[in-house]
This record gives sequence, structure tokens and C-alpha cells, in this order.
Amino acid sequence: MTSNLISKINNDIRHSAWFDDLDDDTYSRLVSGSASRLYRDGQTLFFSGQACDALSIIVSGCVHLYFISEDGHEVIFAELGAGDVLGDVELTLGCTHFANAVAAGETRVMVVRRSAFSEITRMPQMSAFLMKTFARKLRKTMAFAEGMALHTLQTRLARLLVDLARLHGRSTAEGLLIDRAISQERMGQLINASRPRVNAQLQAWKGDGVLGMRRGRLIILDYRSLKIMSREGATDN
Repeated sequence: MTSNLISKINNDIRHSAWFDDLDDDTYSRLVSGSASRLYRDGQTLFFSGQACDALSIIVSGCVHLYFISEDGHEVIFAELGAGDVLGDVELTLGCTHFANAVAAGETRVMVVRRSAFSEITRMPQMSAFLMKTFARKLRKTMAFAEGMALHTLQTRLARLLVDLARLHGRSTAEGLLIDRAISQERMGQLINASRPRVNAQLQAWKGDGVLGMRRGRLIILDYRSLKIMSREGATDN
């Protein structure tokens, strides 16, 4: 890998909101013990039960964390993007990976070896950083569990679309375009629902004027109604 690419990767990570609180010395020590890996769409990063020997920081792309249900279906419980961290909990606890991870699109990660991780966790700033990452993950996990236990498919799907609009939304004359291709099957995996049920709800919202479709992309025509249906107040960032 060229020095220019390494410099760009480091710069991209440095300006991520996750690393704003690290001073230059702490950040330099973090990246000095790291290497870059590129994963293809659908390529596995690790499996549940596999030994964890490194911390991985997502530079670009997306990673899905998922379980396999008893009937063999994937249940995605977290979608991670640039700046998010993998393996921090496992390395801290000294345990194996607790879930499966797969690249959703071409994804580049920076891998920090166990020895470097052990050294930098002795630094107060890094310890504080890890506490924040744990807290964020706990909040996301609690929100996922709440959705599965308490909310209907309509609410879970509305929350997913609100999240997608927040991350990939682009204002147009018609409404808020979700500028990302995502299949109904993938939506179902993200909210633990079958594709036919997801399709039925999307069609109902199209009939009600809440959603539309433009060139293979969903467009939110009535964001206020969708936000109300998401019952999202407790999980806003």
C-alpha cells in the first residue's frame, strides 16, 4: 500500500467524529500499530465464536453484524459505517466474537493488532474513548432489543427508513430521497421481518402517500408522518 493511501486513510479516520477527543499523540500511537484491509461486498470479516485478535476501525463502506436464527435466516442487529469500531468489546473482555460480520459493499478497515491495542488502552484518553464506544454500542443494542420486544413491524420499518434518511437522505422537490439502493429482503433482515411483510407495508405507505419510488430509490413524501410512526424520540442521537 502506498504512503499516499496510508496518509489518506489516516486522515479520513482522524476526522471521524469518533476520534475527535483523542489528542495527536494518542491517535498517532493508535495508527502506528495498524494495517489496512479491503473487503469485497459480501466478504466475511469474522464469524461468531472465532477468536478475536485485533481491533478493526471502519475507514469506508459498511459492515453488518448479524446472527443466524434457528430457521437459518440472517438477523442483522447492527449496521456500522465509517469511524465505527469492531472487536473492542471482545479484546477488552478477552472473549471470542459474539456475532458474525460481513461487508455490505466494498469496505476498508484499519486493523490494530492485539499488542498495540493492549499498549494504548493504558493511556487515559484511549480508555475514555473505549468507554464511549461501549456506551454507544449498548444504546444501539438496547434500541434494537426494544424494537424487537415492544414494537410492531410498522414502527420498526419506519425507524429503519428514518435512519436511512438521516444517513443517506437528499432533499428533492418531491421529498426526501434515500440515495442508497437497499432491497426489501435486506430491510427485512435489518428489522427481523419477512420480505413479503416488508413489501406489504411499503405498498400501504405508497398508497397513503407517505412513500414513493424514483429510479429504484425510495423517496419519503411525508417525513413527518413517518417520524411519528417510528415513535423514535427515545432513540434520537
